[in-house]
Amino acid sequence: MVSLNYTSQLKKLIKIFLLLTFLPFLLCAQDAPIKKENAPFIIKAHVAIPKTITSNQFRQSFNGFYEADFSLNIKLTGNFYLGVGYQNSYFQNNQFLKQKVFNASIPYNTRLIGDCPFVKLSYDKFLKQRIYINYSLNYGYMLARYSNINEDTSAQNKPFGPKTFTGQYIQPEVSFNFIIPGEGASLDGRLAFSVIFSYTTLFCKYDPKGPRFNQFDEVNTKSNHYFMSWLAVGFGINILIGKNKK
Repeated sequence: MVSLNYTSQLKKLIKIFLLLTFLPFLLCAQDAPIKKENAPFIIKAHVAIPKTITSNQFRQSFNGFYEADFSLNIKLTGNFYLGVGYQNSYFQNNQFLKQKVFNASIPYNTRLIGDCPFVKLSYDKFLKQRIYINYSLNYGYMLARYSNINEDTSAQNKPFGPKTFTGQYIQPEVSFNFIIPGEGASLDGRLAFSVIFSYTTLFCKYDPKGPRFNQFDEVNTKSNHYFMSWLAVGFGINILIGKNKK
């Protein structure tokens, strides 16, 4: 039943993601296409809330607390951009994971933190003069570590897993961007607000012995066939530098 519920939830998330991706095109289908180029240089900053998807052991152990990124993007040609950036990902253990101290059960406070340099390839498509959609593909390298580990020494956690690990990841994302009018010609159209959706696949298998969670039946009985992945929804700002072509 849990597996069926999870599959149903994942299908709903995928449908919502696809609907939000193509909804602007459906709403603007009767409008004349907008041929407009964005600024030559764009600084982007986003904050999102991640939702763990796979593997089942990873999803059972952790959930996302926040994900934040910052990138510098330069135009290649047209509305294609190449960028470099840094992302910080923060996951907190699920609250049902507790340790027994005498007659009390105290929740764990274990975290998974990732520092992630990345490169970004993106494309902007204008729907209106001040509204555009951005498609991006990020490729990066995560330097991950478990923090505040409770050193459980039960047999299920031996041999102990590493407290740090590294791995490559890919992150397709789509964002809807709204250019904000400003006061004066120098400020007009230099700032955009964005709503962002992304899906990250980290090419690492989750090891519950790393954070010392393998003694929990709620974790070790779950499947662990897939890489670690999560869906994130958030918002951000873009600073548009230079003159854009209308």
